[in-house]
Amino acid sequence: MAVKSKPSQQWTLDNGGSAWAYLVNRSQVSAPVILVADRDHDATCLDAFADTVNSPDYPLGTMLARRGKDIILVGYETDADWGTAVGTVRSAVMETKRRCPGEQRTVLGGAGWAGLLTRYVLAEREYAGFDHQVGVYFCLDSTKPTADEQNDLFDVGNMPMLPTSLKITTDGVPDLEELTAHDDPGLSMFDDALYASASPTDSSWMTEEQGRWLLDRLP
Repeated sequence: MAVKSKPSQQWTLDNGGSAWAYLVNRSQVSAPVILVADRDHDATCLDAFADTVNSPDYPLGTMLARRGKDIILVGYETDADWGTAVGTVRSAVMETKRRCPGEQRTVLGGAGWAGLLTRYVLAEREYAGFDHQVGVYFCLDSTKPTADEQNDLFDVGNMPMLPTSLKITTDGVPDLEELTAHDDPGLSMFDDALYASASPTDSSWMTEEQGRWLLDRLP
């Protein structure tokens, strides 16, 4: 994956969403990593999101591709509400499963609001009895849910149980669980967490510190 490179495939998703798939062998999904855009940053323009994910400051897309990973970028409409965006992300997860043969598990992650969307979709799929085929879920600087969003999460068990759950929180950003680096890690709902020292630039999805930490924890 490179800045301004064309995706191998473009998928139409439910509720007006879309995905760009950058595949290692250009035709078959084999080791998918789904990245969902935040509604306040590049959610409606996958071209811009591709640049953000592969920023010169930290080219996460390139780093994943070097490890043989397929990168699938997911976006949704500008005015998408919670239910609409959830439908798009659910569609991306299930479409990836359909296109990926065998038992290969997917990595799914999002930043900001998308961190909540991805978490809810996985918990909802498990609650409904479906195998989402996601082995690792991660969120980057996930936002606090609204009361309605939190109720929806509680209704499906709050957290997905099948994948390994990873959390990255930048110093100075409100933590999803109101924990800090000095709190007991056992209080967290996540399997592992990083409290990063610096924020990504406006043009980058992650810092090198965050990216290296994440890559070390992916299969």
